[in-house]
Amino acid sequence: MTNSYSNKTLTPLFVITFLLSFTLASCNGEEQSIEPAEDFVSDFYSNARSLEITVAFEQGAEPYTKYNTFDSWDVCDTNINSLFSSENIPVSVPKTLDEITNLGRLEQNNYTRENIVQLAAALQSNENKGHQKNIVLLFLDGFYIQNGVAENRILGINLDGTPTIAIFKPVIESASNSRTEKALIEQSTIVHEIGHAIGLVNKGVRATTAHHDTANGAHCTNEGS
Repeated sequence: MTNSYSNKTLTPLFVITFLLSFTLASCNGEEQSIEPAEDFVSDFYSNARSLEITVAFEQGAEPYTKYNTFDSWDVCDTNINSLFSSENIPVSVPKTLDEITNLGRLEQNNYTRENIVQLAAALQSNENKGHQKNIVLLFLDGFYIQNGVAENRILGINLDGTPTIAIFKPVIESASNSRTEKALIEQSTIVHEIGHAIGLVNKGVRATTAHHDTANGAHCTNEGS
């Protein structure tokens, strides 16, 4: 199974510093035949003392590092660190391309779950059993293959039960004509998918309010969340 994100809805459970409206398909990517190989959420909340976001990109799918005069990655850094500030779990987020791994050109044009798992495994800094946790975030120059079909409307996914996230750069680029909006769409997708990876909404972390959008998977019905 996967948690996928596209530009129809932008309602993560945690606070985000901006709001954008999108018109592509919803977060409903599921492959019922695939069971997660691990349970990152349980491991995370059992003993996490720090979280590192490892980022890599396929050549030609570089993440935005600026919008207007601002640093794009401050959006992820601010939101995810705010989420864990009361738990004293610092989150390390790269800010520049020099801090991000360049994967070069990859062989395939589009990506299955298995492709993504394999790419992430080579970048995973640890097994996430100890106190230091690691999420791998991939920027890919292609679409996600779901049930044999290349989905050209999915912005990003979190592979269920894993600390693995993929962002599909062609979909980000098609979402707006504005570079600033594309950078913010990209960052909102990143924050949204990290939310899934750490168990939101009601995906390993018990919901404390009746906002779970059960009709649309691990999402929230409260647009102000």
